[in-house]
Amino acid sequence: MSDHNPKEPNINTLSIDLTELILSSLPIPSLLRASSVCKLWHSLISSPSFTSPSLSHPWFFLFGLHNTSSKNNQSFAFDPLSNTWFRLPHLDDSSSSSLLGSNGFFFTTTPKFSYTPVLKTTWRLTSPLKYSRINPLVGVFLDGSSGGYGFKFIVVGGVRFIGGLVDIEDRLAVEIYDPNHDSWELCPALPADFRTGNSSQSLSSALFKGKFYVFGIYSCFVSSFDLQDHVWSEVQTLRPPGVIFSFLISCNEMLVLAGMCNAPRGPSFNLWKIDERTMEFSEIAIMPQSLLYSLVDSEEDEKFASLKCVGMGNLIYVFNEEYHQKYPACLCEISAENGKCSWRRVPQLPSPVNKFHKVISFCSTVSLNHIFRQQEDVGRPQAMYH
Repeated sequence: MSDHNPKEPNINTLSIDLTELILSSLPIPSLLRASSVCKLWHSLISSPSFTSPSLSHPWFFLFGLHNTSSKNNQSFAFDPLSNTWFRLPHLDDSSSSSLLGSNGFFFTTTPKFSYTPVLKTTWRLTSPLKYSRINPLVGVFLDGSSGGYGFKFIVVGGVRFIGGLVDIEDRLAVEIYDPNHDSWELCPALPADFRTGNSSQSLSSALFKGKFYVFGIYSCFVSSFDLQDHVWSEVQTLRPPGVIFSFLISCNEMLVLAGMCNAPRGPSFNLWKIDERTMEFSEIAIMPQSLLYSLVDSEEDEKFASLKCVGMGNLIYVFNEEYHQKYPACLCEISAENGKCSWRRVPQLPSPVNKFHKVISFCSTVSLNHIFRQQEDVGRPQAMYH
């Protein structure tokens, strides 16, 4: 005889559709725990057709590289809904010094171009780039030119790499990769204005409305590459008053410029909305000063120089790429309804945190299927949590 009172609710009596609806409201960490409760829940959550609002919120990925010992490399991912850091598995790659990241993928460019989804550990080698390069900009975009939609990669700029030597003056042609045919297409190079700063160390990029925007972090030059017509727009200057350095981001279906200012009221980190037709800007938010100073060491002369910024969807992340405070970060959420911005500090990275010589960061949505596969690869459930 069952002890269950039939007048009390019992989740086992719910329909499959209602059970799936309830599960879909959970953040990803809770979904992974729920998937181990019973076979039915695991089947529902691991199904390719399962959808959840939490899967549309971009995560913040941070990969730290150590110059002399790859064993000290570490990678992390932050889920903004659960406010939780994940520790990701070690990437087994001998060319980690050329590691890059963009919406859902890690890339290496030397000695050969290869890629892997961020939550998988198997690399796919492509046919050779026409021009070997290090530190280019890389973007991932959907392309419908062949009927149906598939993703392609665009590689822009970078420093030419030949036999261990580099040529910082060569702008290099833009190259677009089609994974379905394992082929590269040569396109016009970056405009000459970017000649002296053509790598990802001095440029930021944003995919927006069928164009790949390239922006000079310090020069403030901006130009866009039409992904269909394969032409560059005229180079313009996008520099709000007082800007020291800034980053161009595609966020909340608009172009956003995020940067450090030396304003009369003192240092500030500002956000501006950009009109892509005129390149005119209008301020939308300023980071609270207490939050800004929590990201830096007040004793350093150039304390703001190590701040970096990435974003996607309705989230913008600002972080410090120096080790002294173990890479602190904050995020700004831009409301889709009224455009208001709310700021908050991101929790500290899970210890232990190594000291890195280079930090790669980007935003990406995630796939539950990739998470489940990653757990299977490491051989134990919940392995990515700390």
